Amino acid sequence: MNFKVRVIDLAGSCCRLGALQFGSKVVETPGCLIYNRSGVVPHLTPDILETLDNVPPIMHTPLASIIEEPGLIKLRGYGKGLASFIGYKDNSVYISASDYQGEAMYQYNENKSISVWTKTGRTKVTPDDYSKFVEVCRPSWYQSLCDTVPANASIKRTRKSVDRTLEFLDQCLKYREKHDSLKTSELWAAVEGGGLVDERQRSAKESATRPVFGFTLEGFGSDQMNVETIFELLPLTTQNLPVEKPRLIHAIGSPTNIIKAIESGVDLFDAYYPYNLTENNLAMVLPLKAINSLSRSSKLTEVEEENGNDSSNDQDRTATFSLLNLREDRYNEDFSPLVSGCKCFVCSNHTRAYIHHLIINNEMLGGVLLMTHNLFQYIEFFRCIRTSLKNNKWKELRKLFDA
Repeated sequence: MNFKVRVIDLAGSCCRLGALQFGSKVVETPGCLIYNRSGVVPHLTPDILETLDNVPPIMHTPLASIIEEPGLIKLRGYGKGLASFIGYKDNSVYISASDYQGEAMYQYNENKSISVWTKTGRTKVTPDDYSKFVEVCRPSWYQSLCDTVPANASIKRTRKSVDRTLEFLDQCLKYREKHDSLKTSELWAAVEGGGLVDERQRSAKESATRPVFGFTLEGFGSDQMNVETIFELLPLTTQNLPVEKPRLIHAIGSPTNIIKAIESGVDLFDAYYPYNLTENNLAMVLPLKAINSLSRSSKLTEVEEENGNDSSNDQDRTATFSLLNLREDRYNEDFSPLVSGCKCFVCSNHTRAYIHHLIINNEMLGGVLLMTHNLFQYIEFFRCIRTSLKNNKWKELRKLFDA
């Protein structure tokens, strides 16, 4: 695995363009991973996932979703690694110790272990337990164990979080050094620090001295920290990390937050956001016409109206990002696509009224169609980000997302 990056200085912002290569596969950055649980992208079957264009070749799998089932014994008996086990053998897997689905139960973490939560309850995981499990999973990369605390944790508890996380990292490194089978899986250090600048910087500086491939920025999930605090701490954290190594952040939230995180020096993002939107019956609406105009002119063009719907019922009239709540009754007779001009299967074949009908009747297909659309738009969003950086249109792109 190798990573090449160049920094683009945009009036004080430190955006980065790069490429993460593993084998014959490449993830362009800024970019995203594909979020899954137990090896399955929520709401989508593998054949539906294959219909999407430009799907990143890396599957992000949280530890909690696989440690119990399939678990260590089954994966060891299978002997071909997690990617092959879940039918993703042509691509790669990233295993994270953290998972932002549900409430963070940091108070159950201990000096020698963290707690992960499965369908049957709490499971204690030590660094050695974790390393043994990763060994049979054979991922392309994995995150070190971490003790993530919220921004409002006490100073004492936050310091303990950083100390534990560094100790977990050292133990993961020690195990990896002794086992050649882990040498093909790159270790990424988790950077902690809660809501304290000093602890964020200490965690980053200490982690940077270890022989790791990259860094995961933890505790910035939108439910754990307010937006103002996130973007006060994030650049102060990344400036203490080596420029040549990749940075990944989990559950940062909306496209606006992603744009600000990119300006703070972040390279990779998980795809928890489209899943979270789908769970809340929301559809992404990228301003596609305005975005496409950036490749032709530095001057933004307004999105032209293509249908005759009343503006109060049509959120994609403006040249800015928005969301549609498909549970709302106003879509009952709206026979336009989710997003005019979107080339995804859903927008090409179905209407807002139909998806609204599926959702209010709790039909499984409603989630399938929404997730298909949201993931397509999310991947397209990152393509637009890279294009705007390459074409020196970053300022114009920011305006579309009120960043």
